[in-house]
Amino acid sequence: MTEFRIRRPRKLLNWFRRFWRKLVSAAVVAIGVLAFAFVLARVAAPFIISTGLVRNGIERAISQWTGHQAVIDGAPQVVFWPNPRITLADVTIEDPTADPPRRVAHIDSMSASFNLVKALVGNLKFNNFRFQRPHLYLRRDEKGALAWAGRGLFGAALSAVRPGPDGTQTLDATFNPSIGALTVEDGTLDIDDAFGGRVTLGGISADIDWPRLGDPAKAYVLARLGNQDVKLDLASSQPLMLLAGQNGNLMVKLQSQTLSGRFEGVANLAQEAYLAGAVELSTPDIPGLLAWRGAQLPAATHLKAASLTCNILASGGGVRLNNLSFTIDQTSATGALEFNVNAGKAPKLTGTLAFNQMDIRSALSALSITLPNGARPHPAPEGNGLIEQVDIDLRLSAQTASFGPLEARHIGASILSGGGKTSFDIGDSEFEGGQLIAHFGTTRGIGGGGDLDVTIRDADLAAAAEKLAISGPLPLGTGSLDVDLSTSRPLWETTATDVSGSAKLYVTSGTIPRLDAAAFRTLAGTKPFFRISDASGGDLDFDTAEIKAEFAKGSAEIRNARIGGRHGILTLTGMVPYGTSGMALAGTWKPPATDTSQAALQFFAGGSWPDPVISPVSTFRNGEP
Repeated sequence: MTEFRIRRPRKLLNWFRRFWRKLVSAAVVAIGVLAFAFVLARVAAPFIISTGLVRNGIERAISQWTGHQAVIDGAPQVVFWPNPRITLADVTIEDPTADPPRRVAHIDSMSASFNLVKALVGNLKFNNFRFQRPHLYLRRDEKGALAWAGRGLFGAALSAVRPGPDGTQTLDATFNPSIGALTVEDGTLDIDDAFGGRVTLGGISADIDWPRLGDPAKAYVLARLGNQDVKLDLASSQPLMLLAGQNGNLMVKLQSQTLSGRFEGVANLAQEAYLAGAVELSTPDIPGLLAWRGAQLPAATHLKAASLTCNILASGGGVRLNNLSFTIDQTSATGALEFNVNAGKAPKLTGTLAFNQMDIRSALSALSITLPNGARPHPAPEGNGLIEQVDIDLRLSAQTASFGPLEARHIGASILSGGGKTSFDIGDSEFEGGQLIAHFGTTRGIGGGGDLDVTIRDADLAAAAEKLAISGPLPLGTGSLDVDLSTSRPLWETTATDVSGSAKLYVTSGTIPRLDAAAFRTLAGTKPFFRISDASGGDLDFDTAEIKAEFAKGSAEIRNARIGGRHGILTLTGMVPYGTSGMALAGTWKPPATDTSQAALQFFAGGSWPDPVISPVSTFRNGEP
């Protein structure tokens, strides 16, 4: 019994070994036969399949695909090892229905793979195309439609494609041939745009992975735009719908020397472009980006990096940026912007922006950007700057806003432009413990200067003078200032010598530092002249100070300066050429009405600020100077 149990497993094992040897032998023979057939087919293929047959087949395939006429002038080359492939030179695709016939594309050299077995039975199918130096000619009409797809298989597929579930597309098998991989080397895209003129993009290289027309597609594109290489990564699960002018999902990544970006959402490339999705943009070199795109912004030389994120919705003549967040160097802002184009009217930019900090000069200078010719929204005889091309209505707010060394907090402002007029208004803000409102208006373009009105109430003017680095014996304290100035230069480039206008200053309960009234009188009575610093032993307190001045040609004319307090009344008139830090003032210092022991003192102050020379003129006890 035990011996029988041992023999049975041995028999099974021996049978399995014999079966395995036969199976391996059969597999080796089968592989050998297949390999022999594979090699034989490729060796025999040139004798069975003629070059002319393949040439005519791909010529027909191009015509069937495009619906246009394909003309092949170069001699074809067919190779069968290691894979069957045909290469054609000097291929021209024409639209014979146009009057006169129009060239659609010209390809220096193209190649495609084909199925050898199907070719042996006369059924040529091509895929995995490679194009060298293709030149594609497109026309874009007044409605924005691209005239490029003929009445062939591709045009039929564009008409038959429909949206599928979950962001896909559906296409009947009749219109869904295999494509495989598409490779483009040194291509050129030539667009004759009825709206924007002629546009040519050269140096295009691309690898496109598109298994079948109804499948998702990916493309990796490298092109030369301007003087920079631009890399694009594109992907869509609805590529045929996009090319058919329908809504389709799209992902685009852009990378260049001066700009990086990403868009992911839904797009429509037809008559009225539609975009809806998330956008990210960044640049490490703002001046370089502007120069690359042909725009000009004179005040941008000091700017460096910028980034932007938003949700974009573009449809018809409008573009809206929601959840907008951008950063320029150390300045960041959030908000929303909307751009609309209406027939017969100038385009309009509206929106709200909230800044953490804002440089007023930079904000105004941004309006002076000069757009490249191809980016002009509409023809404007005044110029191609943003301010001439677009009506603007922006509402701004900022935690802090600076103009040079001065800084205001919690400001609410607006920028309005249209009809040849531009204005920038600060409706409310906190300035050195007080309030500041301002208005800048121009009818000469934002770069042509304008009128500036500033009103300051109940502010600490001593703190403002310190930030402006103004030293010397000035009436400092809490007060108010009204400024009405005009300049012919851009506001962001204007200096003190470029303005004309007037100013009124009123200060209460202040101090003139480093001016001792007793020392001043003593020096005036004993010396024919002395420096004001010689009388700096103390500070001069006053109750009120009122100064009125006019500005022109780099000089301030002090029409009236009256400073009154317990030390009497000090009045000044004259000229202060601040461009040279000089001054020429006539002054009178009257003692308090209760002090009859001192006479009024007349003097002349000249020389350089902040330490002018004082020359007493005369003393008298009665009468006005």
